[in-house]
Amino acid sequence: MATQFIKRMLGIHHQSNVQPLKNLSYFGSARHGYMVPDHFLGSHSICYCVGAGEDISFDTELKMAFDANVYIFDPSPYGINHFNQVKDYVHYGIPLTLDKTLAPYVYNISSKQFSEIEFVPVGLWDEKKTLKFYDPERENYSSHSAILFTESKSFIEAPVDRLSNLMKELDHQHIDLLKIEIEGAEYKVIDTIIEDKLNVKAILVEFDEIYNTKDKSFHFRIKRSCDKLRKAGYVLAHSTVAMKRLFIRKDIYDQLKKLEVNA
Repeated sequence: MATQFIKRMLGIHHQSNVQPLKNLSYFGSARHGYMVPDHFLGSHSICYCVGAGEDISFDTELKMAFDANVYIFDPSPYGINHFNQVKDYVHYGIPLTLDKTLAPYVYNISSKQFSEIEFVPVGLWDEKKTLKFYDPERENYSSHSAILFTESKSFIEAPVDRLSNLMKELDHQHIDLLKIEIEGAEYKVIDTIIEDKLNVKAILVEFDEIYNTKDKSFHFRIKRSCDKLRKAGYVLAHSTVAMKRLFIRKDIYDQLKKLEVNA
């Protein structure tokens, strides 16, 4: 209890500064799902899901639930291979199950829906380049990182780019929902969103240092990044103990709040 009180006093508790929305729905598997506001997404929505790894359950459910325009970004062999694996299983109508022992999840997306999802084999960074992604050297952990695990002797090299550049290439003037699950690079990417004043309505972010701590200051790095988003006009609408957070631009947040009042 004392630890929780101190965290609240320092503003690093997982519920610090949360202004909750009532109408949220969960999408995705138990491990890699997120809360999304009701009455927010539709068939014209543009969703960028950055960081596929070996679980694209959330990404595919956005397509299934809203018929949204979904773009998945991941330059890693694991991400590319998993996307192609799901594609093959869906095409042949074979069930593919994730987390078979702890929290089983079965992909239910149709072949037609899956064919409308676009996969982009590029990661997010603050510039266009080829970047080293280090191997975590942990059993049953597939995610590489450009920020974490730098003590590792093994790495892969993969293309990355600034979000604003990718939006231009894809001819998008805005993003309705951006999910970033990128193993420590989220701080740098959040900075670029703010610097470039990108038109991003909602941001889902997992702060990976909760799982892979570099040092004892990680709580304050997370807080600084979140404070930057709030200062830039975003409202923290939901947060889990594991620091998976939903930020909504204030004008959109206010619209969603009015729907609660009028319901």
